[in-house]
Amino acid sequence: MKKINKLLICVLCSVFCLLIFSSCATTPKQGDMLAFVDGEPVTKEDIEYALQISHRREDLSAAKTLDISRYIQQAIDNRLIIHEALRMGMDEFPEVQQKVQAFILRESVVRLYNEEIVEKVSVTEEDIINYYKENYERSALDLIEVETEEEAGEILAKLKSGEDFGEFSRKYPANSAKKEGQEGFIFTRKSMSPAIQEAVYSLKPGEFSDVIKARNKYYIIKLISRQEAPDEELDSVRGNIERALRKQKIKERSDEYLAQLHEEADVKINKEILSSITADATDEEREQWLKDERPLIEVGNEALSVGDFAAMLPPRYGDKAKENTLKNWLDRKLVDREALSRHYERRTDLKDKIARYENQVVKNTFIKKIIVPEITVTDKDVEDYYLSHPEEFAKPPRYRIQQITLKSREEAEDVLNSLKAGANFSWLAKRRSTDPAAARGGVAGWKTREQLPGSLVEIIDTLKPGDISPILEVDNVYRIIRLMEKIKKGVKEFDEVKLFAGRAAYKEKYRATYNEYINKLKEDAVIEINDQALRSFEEIFKK
Repeated sequence: MKKINKLLICVLCSVFCLLIFSSCATTPKQGDMLAFVDGEPVTKEDIEYALQISHRREDLSAAKTLDISRYIQQAIDNRLIIHEALRMGMDEFPEVQQKVQAFILRESVVRLYNEEIVEKVSVTEEDIINYYKENYERSALDLIEVETEEEAGEILAKLKSGEDFGEFSRKYPANSAKKEGQEGFIFTRKSMSPAIQEAVYSLKPGEFSDVIKARNKYYIIKLISRQEAPDEELDSVRGNIERALRKQKIKERSDEYLAQLHEEADVKINKEILSSITADATDEEREQWLKDERPLIEVGNEALSVGDFAAMLPPRYGDKAKENTLKNWLDRKLVDREALSRHYERRTDLKDKIARYENQVVKNTFIKKIIVPEITVTDKDVEDYYLSHPEEFAKPPRYRIQQITLKSREEAEDVLNSLKAGANFSWLAKRRSTDPAAARGGVAGWKTREQLPGSLVEIIDTLKPGDISPILEVDNVYRIIRLMEKIKKGVKEFDEVKLFAGRAAYKEKYRATYNEYINKLKEDAVIEINDQALRSFEEIFKK
C-alpha cells in the first residue's frame, strides 16, 4: 500500500470507516475499495459513475485500454472538494437541496412508472397473432379517385343506376399504379386511413361505397375480395406488432392508473373561479388573474393558484384548453405525490444514486462559489495565450487547383500528352473532363490537405504554381491536377480568434486555480491507494 502521510491516522480512519460501513446495507467489499480519502473509500462503483458522467463509455467491459489511475486521481480530487464543501455546509444550501429533491422526484417517478405501468404490461403470443390477423388481413379494392365532391357524386349516381364500376375506375389516376395481372389494389387494415377503413369494412365483396373524402381527394371504393393474413409473413412483422401492442397497452394502463389516482385523491376545485376565467376577457382582467393568489385547485397540502393557472393557459383558449391545462397539472401532482409517498429514496440502489448525485451537485456548487470567483481573465491574458499557443490557431496550407477527370487511363494519357505539348488546361477541362468543375474550366477552388485525395496529398507539396501532376487514380476514375496557387501554413489573426482564445485562456486559469485548491487540500488529507484492488480493477480493461 502507498501511504501518503500520517500512517497511523490513516489506518485508524480506515478501520473506523469499515466499522461504520459494516452496519450499512451498501457496504463495499474490501476488493471494491480502490482508495481511501480521510478514511472514506473510493470504490469501483465511484469510478464507473465517473466514467458514465464523462461520457467515455456505457459498458465498462467494452474498453481494452483506459487510464484508470487518472480516473482514480480525479475521484480522489473530487472527494477532497466534496469534503471541503460539506465542511462549509454547502449541502444545506437551498439551491443544492432543491436540485437533490428534484432528482429524488424524477427518480421516484421513473420507479413508480416501472412498477405500476411497465411491469404490469405484457404482450402474449396470442395478442400478437390476434393483432396480426385483424390488422394484416388483406382487402382487394378497386378505386375511383376524383378532385371534387361534385364529380364524385355524379359518378356515384351513375354507378347506382347500373353503370360499370370498372369503366369509371380505368379513367382516373388511382388505377394508374395497378400492377398488371393484379386484382385491384391490395390493402391491409393497418395501411388504410380511418375513413377508408370504415368504408371498406362495411362492404361485402362486390359492393361499392358512398363518396369518401381522404387527403383532399374524393373516392368511391369497391370491395373485390378479402383474404386472411398469410401465416408465413407473421415473423417478418412480429417485432413491429409487439412494439405497437406494448405501446398501446402502456397507454391503456397509464390511463387506468391515472383514473385510479384521481378517484383516490381528495381534490378540491373552485368551479366558480374556474368558470370566470374566459377567453373573451379583457387585458385588464387577464392582468388581475395573473396576480390572483387564491387557490383554484387543491390536492392535499398543495395548491395551484389562479395566477399560476392563468400563466399556463395558451394565448387562445377555450373550455377544452382550460380542462386540459387543469388535468395535466393535476395528473403531474398526483403522480408526484404517489411516487414520493412510496419513499423509494430509502431503497439501497436509489440511496446510493442520490448520494452520488448530491456529491456532484455539492462539488459543482463549490466550484461555482469558491473557485470561479477567483478567476479573472484580462485582455492581456487572452493576447498572451494567443501568442504563446500559435499551434492552436494555425491556418493549414491551402491549394487552389484545376482538375480534369477521365473515365479511363487511355483517355488520361491522351490528355496528359496534349498538356505536355502545350494545350490549354482550361480548354481541355471544358471539353474532356467528366466532373462538375468542367464547366468552370476545371477550377475546383481552394482545398486543404484534408480535402485532397490521398494520392494528391503525397505529391502536392512537390508542385509549384503552374505545375501539372501525373495521372492520379481516384475512386475508379483518372485525374490530372494543375496547381494554380498555394498559401503556406500560417496563424489566424488575433481578432479572428479572440473569442476562442479567451475561452482557452479561461480554461487554463481555471485548471491552475482548481489544482491550487486541490494541492492545498491534499496537505491536510490522509490518502491511501489500494494497489492490489486497483490492479485487479485495471485487469477488467485488458481482457
